[in-house]
Amino acid sequence: MEALADSIQRFEGWIPPGVDPRMPAGSRSWRNRNPGNLRPDPRPRIVAQPADSANYRIFDTLTLGWDALRSDIRAKLNGSHNLTDDSTLRNFFDIYAPSDDDNDPDQYARQVAIWLSRDLGATITPETTLGYLKGLGR
Repeated sequence: MEALADSIQRFEGWIPPGVDPRMPAGSRSWRNRNPGNLRPDPRPRIVAQPADSANYRIFDTLTLGWDALRSDIRAKLNGSHNLTDDSTLRNFFDIYAPSDDDNDPDQYARQVAIWLSRDLGATITPETTLGYLKGLGR
């Protein structure tokens, strides 16, 4: 799960100020301390989830943002959104970064598979099952 979270943070463009002249204040995920560019949970909640003008969550600390990303991944790997161990990495990104939110889940899954292959020392493709990925993390 850690490697998947790292790959998501990379894909979402975690860029501090001064690194990319196109983003002098840093990337949205960096400014919001939101390494996964998570959106607020749409279900009614007791605690408000602050968000920016584009509806991405803002966290008080990177630790809170990182914990939220890991919690979101864990929930999906453990069956939320009807994902099972037989679901694929591509299925995961259909949920995590849906095309109706201006994402390209195919591209996301392909790039993350490349990073996961390198980080985990195993061949990962968009069709790799979540059950297999979970087994690598043990």
